[in-house]
Amino acid sequence: MPEAVRPSEGWGVLHLFLRIDHAAAADLPPGAGKDLVRVLDQASERLQLHCFSTLGHKADVMLMALSDDLTELRALQTEVQGCEAAPALELSWSYLSLTEGSGYTTTPEQYREELAAKGVEGDDLDRRVDEFAERMAAYLRSKLYPQMPEWEVACFYPMAHRREGEDNWYSLDFEERKRLMHDHGRSGRAYTGRVTQLVTGSTGLDEWEWGVTLFAHDVADLKEIVYTMRYDEASARYAEFGDFVVGLRRTPTELVSEVGLDRAR
Repeated sequence: MPEAVRPSEGWGVLHLFLRIDHAAAADLPPGAGKDLVRVLDQASERLQLHCFSTLGHKADVMLMALSDDLTELRALQTEVQGCEAAPALELSWSYLSLTEGSGYTTTPEQYREELAAKGVEGDDLDRRVDEFAERMAAYLRSKLYPQMPEWEVACFYPMAHRREGEDNWYSLDFEERKRLMHDHGRSGRAYTGRVTQLVTGSTGLDEWEWGVTLFAHDVADLKEIVYTMRYDEASARYAEFGDFVVGLRRTPTELVSEVGLDRAR
């Protein structure tokens, strides 16, 4: 294995989207599908891997891999493209991003100032600030080093902030952007327990600025949260979206069977 390549903060996130050539799949040698299962099972031992059978023409398979080492993500891609089932696999799209924290959260210092302005002081002030700092540290860890749930459905899409005329996100001052993101986040928190979201940064790494991966138990909740949040000003005025891909969680064995890679002659 080449030398590790690790971000100074956060993890690398690689989404791989694969199409199945069913004519080629029919001519695969016996056991080719099992070889892909082996590759995915072994990869799961060294990185966080989520496997989905996708719906529609954009892809048949979505693999989402998270690791602190980009070399491991590259190894997964090499192993998938080099397994015995590779003649029937087309890497139709991919997306690279990094986990990141939010640039619009309140710092403990700012929180202290807010409490002091409300008349909180002394030991009570120190205690509440310390508790806030602990909560924010835990929140940051959950964003930088997430353990995503094994919920039944997932949706991935890329997005960016608009830079057009008066709808230029980057011409807004920080406080206005913070206000808009606070309102946007409040809409998303209404789906706590129904949808889990991971927003990863891709500026300078891929075509868009962020990749968004949503996990849910009910596909209707994916539809509802995206619809609801598009009415927020941060989205309605300042957001652009790429293609959406929806997948059904599968084990490697289930995945290979569902997409027809276990039917070789």
